Amino acid sequence: MREKGDARAMHERRVAITGASGVVGKALTDELRAHDYDVIALTSADGDLRIQEVAERLILDLKPWAVVHLAARVRGLMGNVDAQGRAYLDNIRVNTNVVEAARLAGVTKLLGMGSTAVYSDCVPLPMSEDDLWLGGPHGSEAGYAHAKRAMIAQLEAYHAEYGMDYAVALSTNLYGPHDRFDEVHGHVLPSLVAKFHRAATTGSDVDVWGTGTPTRDFLYATDAARALRIVLEQYSGVINMATGTSVTIRDIADLLTDISGLTGAVTWDRSKPDGQHARAYDVSRIHALGWRPEVDLREGLAATYQWYAEHWREARR
Repeated sequence: MREKGDARAMHERRVAITGASGVVGKALTDELRAHDYDVIALTSADGDLRIQEVAERLILDLKPWAVVHLAARVRGLMGNVDAQGRAYLDNIRVNTNVVEAARLAGVTKLLGMGSTAVYSDCVPLPMSEDDLWLGGPHGSEAGYAHAKRAMIAQLEAYHAEYGMDYAVALSTNLYGPHDRFDEVHGHVLPSLVAKFHRAATTGSDVDVWGTGTPTRDFLYATDAARALRIVLEQYSGVINMATGTSVTIRDIADLLTDISGLTGAVTWDRSKPDGQHARAYDVSRIHALGWRPEVDLREGLAATYQWYAEHWREARR
């Protein structure tokens, strides 16, 4: 018979992860299990979180100590531009249902995955958590970003009324193995990995959207997973999750040219949008927790490209 103390200890190590099949979900599952957490990895195969009854059934049945909510309808620049309404509605439903289910289940803490897309262009650089509500988000991702802001507002309200602890990691651009490598609607880095691999293997050119001048901050999946574990254990509130180093899209193209062995040309389609031009983030709060990225951009890009080269036929798109 299990002693009561053992059962309590197990409960306090049980963490449910929504969206566990994604690029960060897989890395976080490994990270938490390596630190002796009892991880329940939930994917879309377990149920549609847009349906309130499904979300409540999943979370209430598990009764976890914490929920890490990663599940989202998320695409890259064109995917968000072309589906503003769907991005808003699907994410509002998923977030609202998961947070409410966590409350009903008596979850001690919910860690949500936010996005730096919530920041407005009028926020001074580097973007600070204190400026979250300063101005509206960039129009290219407004539907998605407003849904993320609404999740933060819901968690603040639930903390005020019910005392539920929470944190929201405002994540920069994430990448790594198991990502969604959609050349048209995907995030910039995995879409470029797919484009460069196709061009390198066929001897063709690579067409890159925009001017190449926008700056972005890219965070590798294992570094993000470690950051999320530390935030789960040590922090409450909103926190930027980024490397603190920005590079241009042209820099990424140059690195991938070298990594892939591309022999064709790189051309820039200036008829396509750049999105928000400059992004840089204040990472003092997450640094204060003792976290620093361990995987540099070239190393992470090479690992991601190698994984995609070995799995491109079955990789998500």
